[in-house]
Parts: sequence; structure tokens; C-alpha cells
Amino acid sequence: MINSRLVSIPAGFALALSLLFATHLPAQDAEGESAAAQQQTRKTPAMRERVYQRLSTAQECAEAEDMECAMETLERVRNMNGLNSYEIAQMWNFYAFIYFGQDNYDEAMRAYEMVLAQPDLPLGMDTNVRYTLTQLYFQQERYQESVDMLDSWFAISEDPGPEAYVLKAQIFYQLEDYQAGIEPIRTALEVAAAKGQELRENWYRLLNVFYYELEDYPNVIEVLGTIINIWPKEEYFTQLSAMYGLEGNDAAQLGLYETAFEAGWLDQGTELVQLSQLLLQADAPIKAAYIMEAGLEDGTIESNEVNFRVLAQAYQLAQEDEKAISPLRRAADLTTENGELDLRLAQSYQNLLQWEDCVASGRDALDKGELRREDQAYMIVGACLFEQQEYGAARTAFNSAAEDTRSRSAANSWVTFVNAEETRENELAAALAR
Repeated sequence: MINSRLVSIPAGFALALSLLFATHLPAQDAEGESAAAQQQTRKTPAMRERVYQRLSTAQECAEAEDMECAMETLERVRNMNGLNSYEIAQMWNFYAFIYFGQDNYDEAMRAYEMVLAQPDLPLGMDTNVRYTLTQLYFQQERYQESVDMLDSWFAISEDPGPEAYVLKAQIFYQLEDYQAGIEPIRTALEVAAAKGQELRENWYRLLNVFYYELEDYPNVIEVLGTIINIWPKEEYFTQLSAMYGLEGNDAAQLGLYETAFEAGWLDQGTELVQLSQLLLQADAPIKAAYIMEAGLEDGTIESNEVNFRVLAQAYQLAQEDEKAISPLRRAADLTTENGELDLRLAQSYQNLLQWEDCVASGRDALDKGELRREDQAYMIVGACLFEQQEYGAARTAFNSAAEDTRSRSAANSWVTFVNAEETRENELAAALAR
């Protein structure tokens, strides 16, 4: 979450009386009137000498950090008769400064509101007070008042910088109005670029958050791509890779993961497993196997059934059946839920012509049960038993496989073949015995 304290009242908060000498800031009103023209229409009354002297005394007290003296002097000003609007505004502006210094934000905001209640304020004072109130409302989590005050500031401020638009976007974030936050943060980026100012990383991050909260993943991808081009950090590569995954762009996701891997950024076991799975999908099983094996050996990848299965699958797809045996056996030993892994292990032993191990693993698969294709397990066991010349047991296995219509034809063919081979061997043995 974005902290509401991200926008703070500027350090070195100017004394209120500094506004007496401030150059009026350029601004523009809602109708488009220039700040200079608008200022000419404001007939701000002059500050009289006696009021000026008392406010100067209050300032001297404040500079000496004697706030009690400053407050007493301001009270004397407040009790003066016939104060004009500008004098009242400066008095409340000074009150606000003192309250802010005492962390009395409620009274500081009330004092600033009193400043804005005065007619014909100098434009510089008007804009400064509105922006300061915007920040104070924001800090006090009065977000709707903050954005309303900021809008009133925009109405009289000419050529505002990017920071004001960023502030508005941050307020919308706190209001959870993510759609409304997009325009001001984009405007901030455009204004900064036009002024030749630095584009800040956290501005793009905020824009990215808005799109993510709105589940606008194509724009999340676009913004992350921009961020990576300027600030190539690990977190952005992994975030963008995840976004490509959500959008089903496996090739782009793999490319980013491989870049992160080569940079040494993938130091979590889950990240390495994800990369391996992406490599398997991209028909690069041997690279996936090397990554999985190294991670399992050094402990980066957790030694569990799922991860051993991924390693075994990688070796099998790479036609490295012998290397697949060890992780398959480890995975099969770690699961009792079903016999699928034992069946895959039996298949690997069959490919390696290791008939006895093939039969043992196939029977383990059948004993554990919950197989997707029990008939295939019987077919593998039957074939391996046949190679061991255990014709009776092989025939029993094939007959069991034939109970499933999907294997019936192949199983019956095997039974015919087993019978013929058994008959041939019996006849040969009889002939040799004569």
C-alpha cells in the first residue's frame, strides 16, 4: 500500500510573514484568465504599519522559538479593531505556522481555512495555502477534501509541475479510485518529459499499480516493459514474466525468466522450478533437467515429490531414461496417493530392458491404485513378465488389461502371442528331451 505520509509538508516550512514579500506565482483561473490578469482583478488591501509591526514582533518571537510570546502577540493582533482582509489572512497564516510546528494539525488546517475565507487574497498566498492544505488533508487521511482542495489549486495555478499531478494520483489511490488515478499520473509523466525533468521510478510503479488493480494486464505489461528499459531490476523481470504467464504468452515469459536466470536473479527454488517448467513447455527438457538437478543438489529447490517428478519428466522428455530413474524412484517413494509415478518408473525400466525392476514397479503402481489407466499398467507388467519368460503370469496380466475396451485388442493379441511362444518353447523342450 502507498503510505499516506509519502507527501509531506516541505522541510524548512516558510514563516508566514515571508508571504508579505513573496513574488506572486503565475496562475490561471477556471475560465483560462492568466494569473497576471487575475491578480489585477484582485484588489488586495495594504497592510498597515501598526499591524505589520506586531506581526514582525510575533515573527521575532517565533524565530527565538518563544511560541508563547508569538501566540500572545498574535492575540493582540486578533483583538485589534478594523483589521482588513489581508491583515486577517496574514494573522491566520501565522497561526497556522505555529500550530503546524506544534503538530496541532487540526488547528493548523482550521487556521489555513480561515486564510482562504478572506476575500481578494494575493494570488501567491492563495496558491500556497491551497497546496499546503491539500497536503495536510492528505496526511490526516481526509482524502476527498484533499483532492477537492487540489482541484481548486489547479484552477488558479498556471503551468503546474509533475509533482502536483503525482499527489493527485496518490490521493485517488487512497480513495481506491484506480481508474481516476491513471490520468493524473500519466499527465505527470508527460509534463516531466516536456520540461526535461527526471522521470521517477515510483511514478511508473504507481501507474502500474492502478492498471494491476483494474486487472488491465496488457497495460501492466506495457508499463513494466517501460520500467525495465529504464530500471532493469529483478523484481520487474519476475513481475513482467508473471504477467506474460497470465496472458498466455509463454515464449515472452520464458525469455524474461532466462534473462533473469543468466543475471543470477533467480535465487528462489520456486522460481527455478517455474523456469524449468517453462523450458519443458518450450521443448528444452535437457536444460530444464540441469537446472532442476543443480537446484535439488544444492538445496535451493525443495526435495519433494512434485520437484522430483519435474526432474524425472525432463529427463524422460530428453530421452534420458536412465537418468530419469533416480528422481522417479524418489518421487514414487514420497507419494502414497496413487501409483502414477510407479507406473512411469515401470515404463522407464521397460525402456532400459530392466525387466525385473519393471515388473516390481508396475505391481507397486497397481497396489497403490488410483491410476488413470490401470489397463496400461497391466500391459507393461505383462510385457516385462513375457521377457522373463513368465508366460502364465504374463497371460494373467494381459487378460486383466483386456477388461478395458481401450486395451482389449492389443491385450488379446499379446495373449495369442504368449500362448504361441509358450507352445513353441514346450515343443522345443520336448524335442530336445527325446
